[in-house]
Amino acid sequence: MFLGDKGSPTKYHTIRKNYYLIIDNEKMTIHKLISKLGFYTIRFDGKINEQEIVYDTDKKLLTGVGLLLRKKITPERVYFSLVRVNNLTDSSQVREKKSFLGECEINDEPKDFPVQIADEINNIFNNLFTINLVDIVKHCEQYIKIEIKGNRYKIISGTGYEMTCSFEDLKIRDMRTGRKGKKRIFSIKMEDDPNYQMEREHVDKIIARYCKELAPIMKNRFEIAETVVKDRELSPEELKKQKEQAKEAKKNRKKKLPEEE
Repeated sequence: MFLGDKGSPTKYHTIRKNYYLIIDNEKMTIHKLISKLGFYTIRFDGKINEQEIVYDTDKKLLTGVGLLLRKKITPERVYFSLVRVNNLTDSSQVREKKSFLGECEINDEPKDFPVQIADEINNIFNNLFTINLVDIVKHCEQYIKIEIKGNRYKIISGTGYEMTCSFEDLKIRDMRTGRKGKKRIFSIKMEDDPNYQMEREHVDKIIARYCKELAPIMKNRFEIAETVVKDRELSPEELKKQKEQAKEAKKNRKKKLPEEE
């Protein structure tokens, strides 16, 4: 069941900044923000328990142009949405323009509603496409699945401007290859309202100056997940095990040489 479009693209872009945790100490980072931000309030805003499934064709016709067609699963509801992503080359900012497509059942797939989704893609891109989007949506399948858990906090300035920061544990699976991976990140999200530029700049400066345990990433969450399952870095334990296996294989080869001669 698809309940239809209940909204339009957001008035302002959402600025999302992601960071790797060089030192993973959530309490320390929050304490720094509380003590250094001044007349700002930080409060716990609940646990995160969500899933995101990103859909695409086998040739990545959507994600390749910065468009995420995703199904979001939360404890409260399940819905499809579109996100147009624009990575800024001069900073670690990722700007996202979102469009809510509609609520659905947990087993619904984009190919069940190709016309509605194709229409909204045209809307969010101002009808720039000359290809058959309905056919593209029909061929979209599950690509990357991200299970997201963690803690969310609200940052509220003295002027009432609200931002959201979160510590996220990502459990990732490439639905095509079966590859899995994990990543923990820090994320801050804020609406790009020009009336609150000073507040955003202040938070940016505090993080850059005092939170050295956070390393900015020039990637959105989907790109982070894609990198983890495509070019996953081996942990020290995995590297050690790999070396031991190679050493053992070399030893076994040497034992077999006299017998072969």
